[in-house]
Amino acid sequence: MKCVRCLHDTAAKFAEAPDGSGAWEMYVCSRCNFTWRNTEEDEVINPEKRDPYFQLKGNIEDLQVLVPVPPLKKS
Repeated sequence: MKCVRCLHDTAAKFAEAPDGSGAWEMYVCSRCNFTWRNTEEDEVINPEKRDPYFQLKGNIEDLQVLVPVPPLKKS
């Protein structure tokens, strides 16, 4: 499945409504760690309607900003 943020085929469903109603599903991208529900507004899940500021262009340089900051050492 294609990720709505980085546009790579690295997304998959990882959760769904626990009552079995199918009311919502959640997806996660293994490349950029973006998560979203299928019930989000179009501005979130439709890449053509997303604010370009929040859209990754697919370059590895874009992903460098997502590297977690190590925790501070306690003194």
